[in-house]
Amino acid sequence: MLTSKKKEMKLNKFKIFIIGTGLLLGTASCNDAREITQDGIISDQNVWESLEDLQLGLNGVYGQWNYESQINFNAIITDNVKRGIANNGQGQSLYNFNLIPGTSQSTSIYSNSYAVINYANRVLSGVENLEFEGENQATEDHIEAQLLTLRAMSHFTLFQYYTEDYSDANSLAITIMDYVPEITETPERNTVEEVLEFIKADLNRAAELISPEASDYFYINANTIKAVQARVALVEGDYTTAMNFAEELVAEYPLSNPDTYAAMFRDEVQGEAIFSLARGQGDSQVASLFYFNTVEIDGDPFLEVSNGLYNALDDNDIRKDVIVGSESEFQGENSTDNILLIYKYPGSVQPLVNDIKLIRSSEMKLIAAESKARTNDLAGAAQAIKELRDARFGSSQPLPTYNNLNQALTDILQERRLELAFEGQRFLDIKRIGADINTGINRNEADCASFSAPCGLPRQDYRFTLPIPQLELNANPNITQNTGY
Repeated sequence: MLTSKKKEMKLNKFKIFIIGTGLLLGTASCNDAREITQDGIISDQNVWESLEDLQLGLNGVYGQWNYESQINFNAIITDNVKRGIANNGQGQSLYNFNLIPGTSQSTSIYSNSYAVINYANRVLSGVENLEFEGENQATEDHIEAQLLTLRAMSHFTLFQYYTEDYSDANSLAITIMDYVPEITETPERNTVEEVLEFIKADLNRAAELISPEASDYFYINANTIKAVQARVALVEGDYTTAMNFAEELVAEYPLSNPDTYAAMFRDEVQGEAIFSLARGQGDSQVASLFYFNTVEIDGDPFLEVSNGLYNALDDNDIRKDVIVGSESEFQGENSTDNILLIYKYPGSVQPLVNDIKLIRSSEMKLIAAESKARTNDLAGAAQAIKELRDARFGSSQPLPTYNNLNQALTDILQERRLELAFEGQRFLDIKRIGADINTGINRNEADCASFSAPCGLPRQDYRFTLPIPQLELNANPNITQNTGY
């Protein structure tokens, strides 16, 4: 069990400010301001002088990561929330699919991902300039491996949201950044093939450098890298690689039983978590994405579990207890009076604050299931889904029957909805799998009515790829905007 004191110590490490300025792209300032060198300024050239400096820099990169913006975006734009009883318009625009280059939704994921990349590149420049021997060199290698993985994960995030077609090797994806650019640079986006090769190269190098002894799941270790490689291989269509990595991890991290599963989301045990973002006193409050005050009816929820998601959850499935708060008031199927509280982040060290389970064994089981289905092992895919359901119900469940790939992918997409609700993946799942089964966003009528919003977004709609933000367009005339914006 992880004590509060231990978690607080971890989070203090994350709060170190990394020396560096500006976001990676779309930053502008006047020439006079750029030419000023003030007394006491520490430059990138002389800030990295020891292993301690590099470790502080790495901690700053971890601290820069704002995954909450992805959780927020995926929850609102898809089909897992409805208007809450304390809603004063929160999420209204995004729920109505209003995506334009100038809105925060098109900017936050982009800017934060490139900020992480920028800060990682700054610390990597220090790694390049410092040489050690023996154990010190091994420590530096371990730091470099984590930086490369963070850079790869951020590039992969951008790739998934801002690339129109993952399968077209020559189409535009996102801009690769493996260095700290000058403020005047205006690069075009790289191709799908180039970006995927870059991401895989970073991960392969990280796998070579990472310490085999590292096991702390709040920091990147060898298994974290393997899990990211499985994610990338799945999106790329390398299903054999995805399946092999995923199954290795499921063997290493068995699926949690119902009691352990619930305790994991209360931050009491590691459970099946492979990699988590630690959050403690004074850190970002993930549940504040849904509540004004506390995770209860009196805490003024402005977003609630959708009727559609609630209806899909079985009473005997532990995921229902984890997703839906016990104070919820259910009046009837699809009733406008239903109050369905989001409970995925119940609070631990303080109200609204929880660690974010970024990668879990169950996701690897789902990757294995999808990879089997896509390689015509429909029986194997069905068995993988059964094993996941067995773990969540705490008893043997019926073996699903898949007569074709469409049936298998439809069921896997539904299972991912239940398993990964409010974990920042729903939109990307529909974007990827929905393209193959012609399924977009389909909301329950009572849910979309709560926001007076459309009930669906066809998978062919251009808004399944986010727009390049207006701030980037203003600063970089050479970058190409996505179709439709």
